[in-house]
Amino acid sequence: MTTPPRVLLLVAHPNPSSLNHALARAATEALEEGGVRVDLHDLYREGFDPRLSAGEIATHASDDAVVEAHVRELRAADALVVIHPVWFDQPPAILSGWVQRVVREGDAFEHAPEGGFRGLLPAQDALVVTTQNAPYVPPDALDHYWRSFVLPAVGIDDAERIALGPVVASDGATRRGWLEDVAARCDALAGRLTARA
Repeated sequence: MTTPPRVLLLVAHPNPSSLNHALARAATEALEEGGVRVDLHDLYREGFDPRLSAGEIATHASDDAVVEAHVRELRAADALVVIHPVWFDQPPAILSGWVQRVVREGDAFEHAPEGGFRGLLPAQDALVVTTQNAPYVPPDALDHYWRSFVLPAVGIDDAERIALGPVVASDGATRRGWLEDVAARCDALAGRLTARA
């Protein structure tokens, strides 16, 4: 029996009743129905500590068991799904801290002799879903952060981004459409992953 592909799914919003959490539920359901194992982390609910320590900078290791568990899941993932709001053109601080502590040298990337980074992760796919109240004008700061820097550094060169908004002015029908779109994209991702397994 083949091991099902794994997706590491992160949601970073402090309100469990938020659109972000509804999107995470829709994504999880579509992935699991597609035969994928989902390692889901609600960073706020879990109380993830985003503070990078001096020791972690020096050693690229952590004495925080939660960080080490997340690193193991990241290294085992066949794809990443990240869902978060956009605040002041940035991801929430808890998610930035997750990237700094978990997407670390020696596990997720290494420095290439010719300059830049060489990715060390097996994952080939990523889906980044963002919500915002301002209209999305591509490319924005989050496109640069995820699709030009973080994900290429770990070896994912063709990440998909869904930018949803303005949320504050959206009605129920619009939000249902967004949920259906994210579920469809995750269904397609599950299909790609299971075809490779």
